[in-house]
Amino acid sequence: MKNIFLAIDLGASSGRAMLGEITDGVLTLREIHRFANEPVFTEGHGYWNIDQLFSEIKKSLAMVAEQDIPVESIGIDTWGVDFSLMGDDGIPMQPFIYRDVKNDGMVEAFAELMPVDKLYGQTGVQISQINSLFQILALQKMGFEPLKKAKHLLFMPDIFNYLLTGVIQTEFSIATTSQLYNPVKRMWDQDILRRLRIPPNIMPRIAEPGSIIGSVSNNVSYETGIARIPVVAVVSHDTGSAIAAIPSTGTNWAYISTGSWCLMGFESHRPIITKNSQHLNFTNEGGVGHSFRILKNLTGLWLLQECRKVWKENDYSFAHMIALADESKPFAACIDTDHPSFLHPKNIESAILAYCENTGQYVPQTHGEIIRIILEGLAFKFRVVTEQIEALRGVKPEAIYMTGGGIKNEMLCRFTADSCGIPVIASLDEATATGNIMVQALALGIVKNVAEIREVTEKSFPSVRYEPKDTEIWDNAFQDYLKITGLVLK
Repeated sequence: MKNIFLAIDLGASSGRAMLGEITDGVLTLREIHRFANEPVFTEGHGYWNIDQLFSEIKKSLAMVAEQDIPVESIGIDTWGVDFSLMGDDGIPMQPFIYRDVKNDGMVEAFAELMPVDKLYGQTGVQISQINSLFQILALQKMGFEPLKKAKHLLFMPDIFNYLLTGVIQTEFSIATTSQLYNPVKRMWDQDILRRLRIPPNIMPRIAEPGSIIGSVSNNVSYETGIARIPVVAVVSHDTGSAIAAIPSTGTNWAYISTGSWCLMGFESHRPIITKNSQHLNFTNEGGVGHSFRILKNLTGLWLLQECRKVWKENDYSFAHMIALADESKPFAACIDTDHPSFLHPKNIESAILAYCENTGQYVPQTHGEIIRIILEGLAFKFRVVTEQIEALRGVKPEAIYMTGGGIKNEMLCRFTADSCGIPVIASLDEATATGNIMVQALALGIVKNVAEIREVTEKSFPSVRYEPKDTEIWDNAFQDYLKITGLVLK
């Protein structure tokens, strides 16, 4: 028995179309189309080019039709928090990019409307200026005309699902990233919407992952040649899709989904919203089976990506960058990878050098030293969060599952095991597409539950286990890291 599904996985720098074929309980993946995600910048703001992205999605569908591939359904996942507004004309506006200066100061501004403790208590979401709530407040402050005339608010995956099917709805996992959703009441938080002066009727209906949104519309079918197959509400937040696919055993494990952002946390059957979770700044995001991912959003490999842009004349491959780091002295300096100065700097190299100088440390002299400092900084931050997870749950994780493209970086995996003192199991460099496809299989009844999803992924993809080494050296360096960064563990 063979079943084929199409996953559209949109990331902040690129998108791709992946075919997933399940044969006798084994999944194989094949990329059929990859394309750049090229934002538009004008008048000091950045926007996602949804016209270009949808054109590429349709190109993917046309490729499937031309090759006569019997795809049974389609699923779309993207990053969280960003959204489009749509008026009476039925045309979604180009969404702002979450890394936008307009959001500066909005956390403090909303605190005048609602105390931060109350906001966290109602949403369970990590306070961050990139969240949809604060972006909406920024638009309010700007007097943004489309916000005043909006009939619908569509999050990133909703936009493309709407363009494919004509159906307006959102999905549980993406709704939870917004800081507009109340996970206890299981609905949009009316109190928050009222304080934002947002009419509740512009918010989309919320569906569970693994449900069917609708079918490809007549227009899209005619334009691309694709059959009017189902479009599935997968776990449409990309990290949620990745975690759905983790081939884990037992319950006492943590995960790190690696990419431009690194998201680290653990699974729970219920939201965890306490004074301690607020103090530690953990967020509650939805997952498959109405589970919750209790996690922290951490700046990730975006730092390396930005360095590569700054050093474009060197034309470094990522493998070359890691080789340079391997040749560099360990623990020459350390950085808090989530420091505000790294949020939207004009030049990330200059920002890192300035951080080291301002904290009285050795200032890196080579590209290799900067790269190594970034990777060590990520591993140190993973240890901070590991210890915070232990404080929150009362037990230390027995293993850390690392997924996503970052697991190709063996140095980062090794550093993480050494820093955290816990075995790291690296699996699923295509975790997001894998989870997207497996939730489509769940919607169509090919698998019955999350346990079966994970049985398939464990059987289909190899894992690499990294045992911790040199832990005493890392322990000593970690103490220096805490003194320099001023970070609090508990």
